[in-house]
Amino acid sequence: MTSQAAVEAKSGNKKLLWIIIALLVLLLAAAGVAGWFFFHGGNAAHDEAGTAATQDAAPATPVFVELQPFTINLAGASDRILYIGITLTAASEEDAAILREQTPEVRNRILMVLTGQSAEALTTQQGKEALAQELVNAFDSPLGGDDRAPVINNALFTDFIVQ
Repeated sequence: MTSQAAVEAKSGNKKLLWIIIALLVLLLAAAGVAGWFFFHGGNAAHDEAGTAATQDAAPATPVFVELQPFTINLAGASDRILYIGITLTAASEEDAAILREQTPEVRNRILMVLTGQSAEALTTQQGKEALAQELVNAFDSPLGGDDRAPVINNALFTDFIVQ
């Protein structure tokens, strides 16, 4: 019986060894999952909240306000003219409505900016970019009787001829 007891003891030791190995594997798996959640789980929840906030704060679709083309005598040279088509990019439909309602003042502000330009400046890329920025800045103050200035994001050139 001694040999049978030794076999049973050996068999019990093997079972115990397998149980310990299984527990270690489970413990390592649990530690791995806990580590993953620690490093990624919180960020996933944060990313989902950030994505939702980004979607809520997504900029509204710009509204384009196309103006009739302008023909301007340029400053400094009596024989040079500028023919320019401009489309303003309003931040909202409300801003576009203000621009449409106040078209005479809108055109006047643009004319005031355009008549101060020189042909030499307008023939360069930097000159065109500076002109676009000046046109946007021309609408920093309210139009007509409105209490707020319309938000203009960009001035786009649809025609641009310097002669």
